[in-house]
Amino acid sequence: MKLLVCCLLAITCCVLANVDKVKRTMKLTEVLKELRELNKSVAHNGMMLNTPTLDIEECCFLSALECFRKMVPSLKAKQKKLQRKVIKNLSPLTFGGVDSCSREERENKVCQGCDSYPMKDSREFVKKLESLLQKAMTRLV
Repeated sequence: MKLLVCCLLAITCCVLANVDKVKRTMKLTEVLKELRELNKSVAHNGMMLNTPTLDIEECCFLSALECFRKMVPSLKAKQKKLQRKVIKNLSPLTFGGVDSCSREERENKVCQGCDSYPMKDSREFVKKLESLLQKAMTRLV
């Protein structure tokens, strides 16, 4: 009887852990879809933005994401409501659990500052952000 209860508890825990991953994956998919939609409404006129590279050091994912988040308002988008939604959805709360670092490790890690990333045009900026989000999805799976 105790063994059965322990097995059921273990199965429940596994299922609940997977539900969290599924929710995060669905949220990332939603953010990617919104970003692609926003990209269609951006007037890519050669505007240059600080763009994090994809070879981000361990424990610096959220820092790079925050840099992207700070730059998104600079995009000349026609759909301002969608732009605000993308900014909101790029919050660190959406991406918790994407890296394997503890809070303490992230706080002790010295990550590259937003201003130190290379300037890229708005098309390249959106492309790099999309790639970073896709990379985040593969880390969840």
